[in-house]
Amino acid sequence: MQVDGRLPGSGFFVAPGTVLTCAHVAGPTATRVTVRWRGLPHAGTVRAASAAPTGAALWPWPDLAVIHLDSLTEHPCVWLTTRMPSLGRPCFGAGYSSTLAPSLKPAVGLLHLTGRHAFPPGTLLKISHEDVTQGMSGGPVLDPDSGGVWGVIKAKREQGGGFVVPLVGLRDLDPAIHRQLWRAHDLHHHRHPDNEHRPMFDAERSVTYVTPREERELRGILATLPEIRGEEHRTDYARSAGPLARPPSAPQHDYGDVAADLMGLVAPPAGEPPQVLTYAADLARRHTDRPELRDWVLYRTGRLGVIPPIVDRLTESSVTDPVSVMVRLRPAGNNHRRYHVTMWRYVDADHVVPVIDDLEAVPWPDARQRVQDTLVEQIRHLAAHERDIMVEFILPQELLNEPVHSWALWRSRRWETLGSKYAVVVRDLERLEDAESLAFLKRRWNTTARQFLRSGLASISCGDRRGHEAMWGWVGSQPHLSAVALPGPPDAAPSRVVLEVALPAGVPALTWCGTRCQECADDACPVRLFQDGLRGWLADTRHDGLPQRILELRRRAAAADEHWGRDLVLLWDDPRRRPPRQQMLPPDEAEVA
Repeated sequence: MQVDGRLPGSGFFVAPGTVLTCAHVAGPTATRVTVRWRGLPHAGTVRAASAAPTGAALWPWPDLAVIHLDSLTEHPCVWLTTRMPSLGRPCFGAGYSSTLAPSLKPAVGLLHLTGRHAFPPGTLLKISHEDVTQGMSGGPVLDPDSGGVWGVIKAKREQGGGFVVPLVGLRDLDPAIHRQLWRAHDLHHHRHPDNEHRPMFDAERSVTYVTPREERELRGILATLPEIRGEEHRTDYARSAGPLARPPSAPQHDYGDVAADLMGLVAPPAGEPPQVLTYAADLARRHTDRPELRDWVLYRTGRLGVIPPIVDRLTESSVTDPVSVMVRLRPAGNNHRRYHVTMWRYVDADHVVPVIDDLEAVPWPDARQRVQDTLVEQIRHLAAHERDIMVEFILPQELLNEPVHSWALWRSRRWETLGSKYAVVVRDLERLEDAESLAFLKRRWNTTARQFLRSGLASISCGDRRGHEAMWGWVGSQPHLSAVALPGPPDAAPSRVVLEVALPAGVPALTWCGTRCQECADDACPVRLFQDGLRGWLADTRHDGLPQRILELRRRAAAADEHWGRDLVLLWDDPRRRPPRQQMLPPDEAEVA
């Protein structure tokens, strides 16, 4: 198609209503342009473009622009690929040329990829064997082996041929526009895989790696996953690439960027899974609500003959997740002075052993004694699994501040407390039994699964006076909020307001210490010391690692006469760990194979 912007040039559809071209053709961000397709003009706006040059210099890297059309959305779209052909391979360039014509006319040329040209901070690709004229700037360059467009024509060369911007340059535009473009592109090709009647390209017949068709399927699934931060993508890349990891040539803004960089690495030896397959397996294990991703992994695993390592990768969480004693205290109807006691040994979602299920409700002191008398024996049973052990207390809100972590249950070793020996957490009974609140918890848990708490932890000051509505608006506007440090126990404002808002809004974790604010100066406030210390302690922790990290903190606090982490309470909800409703094993059935 022809683009009439700052200069006349070419462009092509990459997603519904979205055109990719060069910035020196379209102009800077917010420029209004006209796109001519099939003889008709369509108005659009440049949503993102490289910064304009100073003086008469060439338009700087990456010299790309993304145009959103005002109304046109029904049209074919090219398939974009970041896998470029090897040097010397033929490719096709398309665009508009003024050669032998008074005006721009459509032109297609056979080109050859001949080398690279440094164009800091990026690298251009050199093509030869055909003239590239000014009107072809912004046109696509297609690899005939894969059927994918891998670059955008930038400029002609004096000695013939021209320069091409590889698609990796898109990552140096606005990250939000980059994600929108690729997700819209990937979803389009995932939802309409046969609409364009693609021929069977040579690369589709490959049985040694991920084919272009399989890549389209994978990227379409990845485009539905919740957004996470760039640092989490970098961590995932390093873990999947292993010793072959190298600094990415451009920022990684989304899952598709990580997959593309992994597919650009050297293929592993025979019998080992491709790096992108291990990455997809990690994501499938993490996002159990996307069964299509697991299916994609298992199919490719069988085709490539790398079943054992990928199966291990898919089941890694069930092997390494802690086992636990789950204790539930449920009020007797509206009587919050008497409680039913239930207890299970939890190994995984399919392996739960009932221990106590008392039908008679008893006062809290009796319920507490009942739990204490049983806990040590149940922990001893779990030791056979040789995994980390947790104790999870599922409590009504009036019991959340009970110092269960400080219980001393070992008569011969009174110095050992439950919370300094094992990871102890409290969980909100009401949230766990309310379908709407649980849905919000699952959504936020998955959204924030890979981020570190340096960006997911917020602190509430002692003097916070926001009411429920203002607090609800704040929590709702923080999609990456995964933990909140309260200014004290949740039986008085502002802690109670935060608790009553954050739990149904799905915040996975809240924590507080037993010290209450005494209206002291900021530099001596124990609440401020607690919150500042916690922020540093948890900076490199993810929310699924909170129980073990808090256990380490409690042990350190126990070794000091005065420590800001003393009497710390962790409210933590992993929505995947739920008490069973049925299919429980009998108490005497063996747990360890």
